This record gives sequence, C-alpha cells and structure tokens, in this order.
Amino acid sequence: MRKKVKKTGEIFGHYLSLMIISAFVLLPYYWMVVTAVKPTEEVMVSPATLLPSRISLDNFSRVWQSIPLGTYMKNSLVVSVAVTAVSVVFATLCGYSISRYIRRRAQKVSLVLMLCTQLIPGIVTMISLYFIMFNMGMTNTYRGLIIAYTVWAVPFCTLMIKGYFDAAIPREIEESARVDGCSQFGTFFRICLPISVPGIISTAIFAFILAWNEYMWASILLSGNKLKPVSVGVYDFIGQYGANTKLALTMTAGIFITLPAVIIFAFLQKYLISGLAAGAVKG
Repeated sequence: MRKKVKKTGEIFGHYLSLMIISAFVLLPYYWMVVTAVKPTEEVMVSPATLLPSRISLDNFSRVWQSIPLGTYMKNSLVVSVAVTAVSVVFATLCGYSISRYIRRRAQKVSLVLMLCTQLIPGIVTMISLYFIMFNMGMTNTYRGLIIAYTVWAVPFCTLMIKGYFDAAIPREIEESARVDGCSQFGTFFRICLPISVPGIISTAIFAFILAWNEYMWASILLSGNKLKPVSVGVYDFIGQYGANTKLALTMTAGIFITLPAVIIFAFLQKYLISGLAAGAVKG
C-alpha cells in the first residue's frame, strides 16, 4: 500500500512539475497572442489585464498593411528551405563517413574540430566572411545568405546525424547487405537512409529553425528590403515605429513569425524526439 501511495505521489509530482514548466514556457507566447487580439485602447493599460475585454482582429490586417510581412516571410522560407536541404545533404554524407570509415584517432580529431567551430562566436568571422561575399558579388543575394547560414549549420548537423548513425544503425545490418552483394553506395542509400529518417528529420528541423531565426548575418549581408528575411524586417519595423507605440502590431507579427516553427513541431514531433533520443545514447 505504501509503495502504491509513493508511486502515485511521484507520478503526481512529475506531472505537476511538467505543468509548471509548461506554463512558464508558454507564458510569453500566451502574452503575445493576448496582446495581439486586444483592442487598441487596452494594449498600454496599467496594470495589464490577462484577458481582453473583447477580441479584436484588426491588428492582423493592419500588420500586413504596415509592413511587407508577406515578402519577408517568403524570403525567410526560401532561404530556410535551401539551407535545410543543403545542410542535411552534406551533414548526412559527412556524418555517415565519420561514423563508418574514419579511424578512431582521426575521428576524434575531426569531431573536436567540428566542436571547436561551434565555440567560435559568429562575430569573430563576420568581417572576413563579409569581404569574401562582397568580392564574390554575393551580398544582397540569396546565395550569399544561404552560404553564410550553411557554414554554421553543417558542423552541428553533422554531429547530430553522426550520433544517430552510431546509435540507431547496427553495423551488422550493413555487413549483411554487403554479403548479399550490395555495394557501399547501395548499402547507404537502400539500407541506412530509410532507417535514419528520424535522425535526418530532427537534423532538418534544427537547420530550418536556425536559418529562420538568424538575424546577424542577414542584417550585415542584406541592405535592400526585397530580400530581407522576417527576422530583420520586423526588427526594422520596431526600430522605425518603436516597441511601445506599435506594440500590438509587433506582437501580431510575432505570431506570424512563430507559426512555421509551431507547425513543424506539431507534425514532426515524434520524429524529432525519436531522432534525438536515439542519437543521445550510444548503443
């Protein structure tokens, strides 16, 4: 009886902790949604109200009239999809090669070097990379932005997918395929890739979110409004009108910005969890 009561108390404490943490995490998004649907006269009321007196959707139409949000979101989507595709291809090939064909000492060195790239602040290489892009004529272009994002996304994506190959795909499966006459490329494309779908999807989600949220490189490499991503465009809007005077519009734009990430996590959550869990522990 005591064990049952103890177990029930542990389960209750576990779910209570999850509820508190979830409420803490979701509070900023809740406040953003509430502010966006509040009437204009209630946005700056002090003390602030947790619930609006009435729901107003005027801000959702006004934000499209105030800033070219559709253009900004299209630019972010184009760049993010391209960065995700390129990063996943390079990371998958590189992660599989490190996991299977590099000797132990060389493998450790390569992993340390990739980890070191993640320790370097982006501001350190900004000037040199900007002049490289400028001399190659890639400023104010999608290509320059995609290359800049990919440079920072590939190393971490490689580490993620390499851990998945180590933990989730036994070498015996590949050896069996080789015995049956499958080539190295055939083993990779026919055996390893289908099994590694959860790891690839979790890597793709990371690359997409990184490219979608990135601000620093876009603000340096782009100067024209036609190619600005949504992170830079909304920040320019705040700098032009101020965070307080257009607070409701800023919060409404924030809802549109976060929708892609919310949709991705909603539909691909199971792949993300399984991919990260499999790559976290070496089997």
